[in-house]
Amino acid sequence: MSIIKKSAIIKSRMFLGTSAGLLTILLWSSSSVTITSLPHIPRFQLLWFGFGEAFIIGSIILAFTGRLQEMVQPIASWLTAFCGLFFFYVFDYLGLSFAPPAKVTLLSYLWPIMLVIALAILSKRQFHIAYLLGAVMGLVGMICLMPADKGSVINFTVVLGYIFGLLSGVVWAIYSIVNRKYAAVPTAMMIGVCGGIALVSMAIHFMFETTIMPNSLKDICIILYLGCGPIGVAFLAWDYATKNADLSLIGSLSYLAPLLSTCWLVLAGRASVTFSLLFAVLLIVGGAVVAAYPLKKEKGS
Repeated sequence: MSIIKKSAIIKSRMFLGTSAGLLTILLWSSSSVTITSLPHIPRFQLLWFGFGEAFIIGSIILAFTGRLQEMVQPIASWLTAFCGLFFFYVFDYLGLSFAPPAKVTLLSYLWPIMLVIALAILSKRQFHIAYLLGAVMGLVGMICLMPADKGSVINFTVVLGYIFGLLSGVVWAIYSIVNRKYAAVPTAMMIGVCGGIALVSMAIHFMFETTIMPNSLKDICIILYLGCGPIGVAFLAWDYATKNADLSLIGSLSYLAPLLSTCWLVLAGRASVTFSLLFAVLLIVGGAVVAAYPLKKEKGS
């Protein structure tokens, strides 16, 4: 009976972990339409505001529930989370600064397929080819979403931007895998990590950027959403997902993020419906269905 109960608990955690991963993907998909609404706000200032807000709100919630001590965890788990989040953003920012955004985004979004392949090599349990096929379909679909960069040239600066874009993807894939080692560490620790990233981002902002305060209620609302959603809840949910869900599955499903991001841009009037978009929808949704097939088969058995 205890074995059955233990199995049920593991399945429940995996379901909640997968749900948390899907929530993260949904929140991340709104990042593009959110950040592009604030082109006048420097990038590290946005990180400072977003992570700072997540830290303040999260700390208040932990204080009211008597769980502040959960932010105090072993240094290794802290460094893993801090380096994963911070360097992902730094490399992504540098890549977008030096090279065409569409191609940098494509290189950065190689992380799901890196994740799936790495897990195929490292995992001791049976690996479903459906995960790899789903990830490849998602990658091809995402390529269809990327606009052509007219007049782009290749030089040292652009190549450097591509390298930074690729590094951001590598960092995120490694973080997502390594974070599994700290499954016993409470997700509440991430609130403290958000505070650390906010402090470092603030320091970098004051060293290299000019402070531009939000000049409208709309800007303030967008920043508040950024801190609560794509930065706040999203990273806590991803932490829980990487510790409890099937990483191969959520890696394959992560290609839904650029698809949903494009859909948000269409709804906001910043992109139009094209054949490439419809074809991408078919590939990405199809890839997600293929990737989820082993899970459905497992439930049916």
